[in-house]
Amino acid sequence: MTDPGAFRAEFPVFDRLAYLNAGADGPVPRRAAEAVSATVAEEAAGGRGLASAFETRKAAAASLRDRYAGLLGCSVDDVALTHSTTDGVNTVLSGLDLRPGDELLSTAEEHPGLLAPLATARARTGVEVRVVPWEELAGAVGPRTRLVACSHVSWASGKVVDAAALRAAGVSVLLDGAQGLGAVPVDVGALGCDYYAAAGQKWLCGPDGTGVLYVSPDRRPEVALAWPSYSSLLEPGRPLELILHPGSARYEAGFIGAADAAWALASLDVLGDAGWPWVLDRAATLAAGLADRLRDRGVDVLDRGPSTLVSWRAPDPEAAVEALAGHGFAVRSIAAYGVVRASVGAWNSEDELERLAALA
Repeated sequence: MTDPGAFRAEFPVFDRLAYLNAGADGPVPRRAAEAVSATVAEEAAGGRGLASAFETRKAAAASLRDRYAGLLGCSVDDVALTHSTTDGVNTVLSGLDLRPGDELLSTAEEHPGLLAPLATARARTGVEVRVVPWEELAGAVGPRTRLVACSHVSWASGKVVDAAALRAAGVSVLLDGAQGLGAVPVDVGALGCDYYAAAGQKWLCGPDGTGVLYVSPDRRPEVALAWPSYSSLLEPGRPLELILHPGSARYEAGFIGAADAAWALASLDVLGDAGWPWVLDRAATLAAGLADRLRDRGVDVLDRGPSTLVSWRAPDPEAAVEALAGHGFAVRSIAAYGVVRASVGAWNSEDELERLAALA
């Protein structure tokens, strides 16, 4: 079994902060910081425009796709590297042949990073966007529903989508996995989703500007390439023939930087060395414990699922976050919901969660 103290020691931020905001940006492992420094130093000394440097970057990108595919439970051919969760969402919505009369169905607990692309699709194509309460999502699927686009885990409450009910509804599903991948178990086959867009900087502790998109091979013919790039091409020497990668890598808009790839891979090493089952189980257990402690103290905790997010109502969430910061806690507010949110990871300790509950 992984030693929680040794795992926590991989993240320097805990030397000075009780960090509980991985739902925005995950803590940076020491190994990742060292990998970035080494990579930048190597490029500075050796040059980064050389053919050998380019091949190294391609190899790092291939390794990252492979690692993401393992976390998603899919083939590496079904994975594209992106720059964010929203990047993946936009890739899908921009590539689908949406038309007036189609309906895009979502929930009332979605992040702006999903809702803005839906609104843009509506303005561009004339589709209808319908928003329903989280619990009513599967039952709201109708004959005009072209796509359900919703969170795997609600960023506001920590509820987990009823994927089985969506599968039973027989509708195409795009999951926003910003609070899913790296936080809760993910198996895109078991979820039954057609598309899964996730972030690299949150629960995977990678750099900002990284992410991943899964596109089911059955759906790939339906998602046109809206913004082709050099990296989309299988045969870049014949670009006007537009010979695309046969897999989802065709959706990549540019190459990941060497330092970013080194950071992302080093962070995945830290998490993988601890053991993903342990990381996921410990985080969920700690989060459930925090929610129970808060409720025992009479705090109004939002209904949640088996996730890593715990949100509670506060009269002035921003003031509450500032007050907690004065005690060494890093959490965030979500003003639109009137809540304070703690993102609980396997790197957190029981002691700091007890202190947080006492202060909330």
